[in-house]
Amino acid sequence: MTFDRLLPTTGVLVRHRFTYSRRVAELAAVCAAFAVALPLAARAETLAERAISIDLPRRGAEVHLDGPLKLGRAEVRPLAGAHVYALLARDGACGLLVDGTAKLTYRVDDPYSAPVALRNLRRSRSSGLEPKESKGTVEVEDMLDGAVVWGWGLAPPPVEGTPSPWAQPGAATDAALRRASALPAWADSALADRRFTSPSHDLLAADANHVDGLRYALLHGRETLLLSVDTDRGEENLLALARTTDPGSTFVQGTGLVVLTSQPIGHPWWEPRERALLAEQESLRVENTSGATVRFTSRSRLRARRAAAVWQPQLVDRVWDDNGHMKRVKVESVRVDGKPADFLHENDELLVAFGRTLQAGATAEVEVVYQGDLALRPAGNSYWTLGTYPWYPRQELDGELATIDIEVDVPEALQPFASGAEVSRTVANGRRRLVTRLDKPMQFAVVVAGKFKVVEETRDGVTCRVATYALLNEQAAKNLIDKFFQGKQVFEAVLDEPYPFHELSILEVPDWGFGQAPPGIIFFTREFFTAPLERRRRVFFSNRNARFLHEVAHGWWGHVAKMRSEEESWLCEAFADYTAALAVWRLSGPREVGDHSFDEIVSEWARSAADIAPGAALYLTPRLAFDDDRNVEDIWRLRYAKGPLVVHAIRLELQRQKGSVDEGDRYFIAFLRAALNRASYGWGTTPGLVATLDELTKTDWQPWFEKYVYGTETPVVPH
Repeated sequence: MTFDRLLPTTGVLVRHRFTYSRRVAELAAVCAAFAVALPLAARAETLAERAISIDLPRRGAEVHLDGPLKLGRAEVRPLAGAHVYALLARDGACGLLVDGTAKLTYRVDDPYSAPVALRNLRRSRSSGLEPKESKGTVEVEDMLDGAVVWGWGLAPPPVEGTPSPWAQPGAATDAALRRASALPAWADSALADRRFTSPSHDLLAADANHVDGLRYALLHGRETLLLSVDTDRGEENLLALARTTDPGSTFVQGTGLVVLTSQPIGHPWWEPRERALLAEQESLRVENTSGATVRFTSRSRLRARRAAAVWQPQLVDRVWDDNGHMKRVKVESVRVDGKPADFLHENDELLVAFGRTLQAGATAEVEVVYQGDLALRPAGNSYWTLGTYPWYPRQELDGELATIDIEVDVPEALQPFASGAEVSRTVANGRRRLVTRLDKPMQFAVVVAGKFKVVEETRDGVTCRVATYALLNEQAAKNLIDKFFQGKQVFEAVLDEPYPFHELSILEVPDWGFGQAPPGIIFFTREFFTAPLERRRRVFFSNRNARFLHEVAHGWWGHVAKMRSEEESWLCEAFADYTAALAVWRLSGPREVGDHSFDEIVSEWARSAADIAPGAALYLTPRLAFDDDRNVEDIWRLRYAKGPLVVHAIRLELQRQKGSVDEGDRYFIAFLRAALNRASYGWGTTPGLVATLDELTKTDWQPWFEKYVYGTETPVVPH
């Protein structure tokens, strides 16, 4: 299940949005073309044909339930007068239709999820559900007018010999498909302009990869809800469908998802189930042929952690420019181990059929050739960015741990940059060509090209280059280079781990209030390159040193220790913020000045953390509903106030346990170093922190973390 995400890419918003009627027409055209070319019975059905039959199923026979329909922690109980019918796809029964009144009961029994769910349900503008709390459990009820539930094995298969409603030959038109669909009008309306994954993607992947129990349900009550029971990832979510509008030209109306409750299935939150496939090597070719058009070739070597026959990475399929015009991305071909492969690309996802089942430990190479207008220049500026959104096929976080080779080919007027150390940079025939390599496992490679002027310097085998936009700002560039090497020296001394990149490019983005550190590149906005000349811009100039050092610290907390899941984002942000504060302390000059600067930072963390409304857990920050302003503010407070405050509390607890500040700090530094060493270019995890502290102190830290990290309490620290 891909949730709604708005990903700012410096002026371009990439949205998980999909227009239902357009999708039907596109897939109908695909099906019709195949039907004319070859009788269905004579060939294997494609992913596109199977997908449309799942998303627009036909009504089958009536089904008699022995009791309530159980969907994870949900129960749907049809009431008198309601009828339940099988839903039929090309592959057989793909779910159930509840036609009539039914009672929904949903229970949140995970102790760490319950307070977050209670907060979301009470605060969200997108839900009229009234939660009831009893003995740590949260329950909601609603009367439904109907429900559509997708999932294999829910309904009995059609009687043998019964003609399939999908076996009829002939062109499948948009109108015909919609007329024949069993979806009630409310479900069709709910899906009409969605910005989230269709049920077919998850069901096709579950079928191919032998995942049982996956459920995808639309529930029509006071509001229309989506229940996702994702047994592959081991979690379930109850989400509200929210119609959104925005006056900004880059926003397009659509229906998104707002999380109400999230719970793990069969494991604690901090032990998520790994994805079946891991990208361990990627080669990316990016050719800006002309204007905004980019042609891509990606090659991914995948290793199976468990048996899998379909890969389900993200790959953007549309973006919007500053004028609100949609730009499509088209996949031209997909090959698996050199052979043409069946694929389906829509709604920012790509499904690739291997044509066989990869057993655990086996590998496959997937090549994808695609093209789209992704070289969009924000606000008329002369640069474009392929940022941290999925511009190349990848499963986010624990699906990508890859060495990455990148080749960038652009018009000579542009200066290209890409994640990784430069292998070569050449100019010929009016084109610039850059080749880079990330030789350690990484995530989220980026590419930038524009009219930049570059200043660079190499110290102790590490090159730092600063690229200022449009005009050369040599003094600002040199100042940033000095700050980088000063911060690098402090971090390496504290963490006893060298900076992970041989080359770093710091790029100016003509905007305000932004910083980001993908591998080998740091984006900073204008305030880092100039003085606060305009009063209205001065707010962006506060804490520049700490913000700069925070992004440099992500070299360790984010790349040496990576995020395995969205929940682990607290670790990367909190430890980057805390070690940045240590660097501010060391670089502030006289000891008393450094002490004052550090104490001010801790005090600000404590003040901000104290403003967090009840029910917000640090580890479950990504599970807060984002349609409430207070939740949005508290997400910031959790990551950048409570998070580093928790790290400081660990330090103080070590001082208490060891009986002195000096001895406690010696253990604290040992803890930071051991935590990085445990990750070692793999996953930095909260259980890893607990295990490291247990080993260092010979005490049990799990209750402490259950209280302050997995739970909702905030440690009290002197400030």
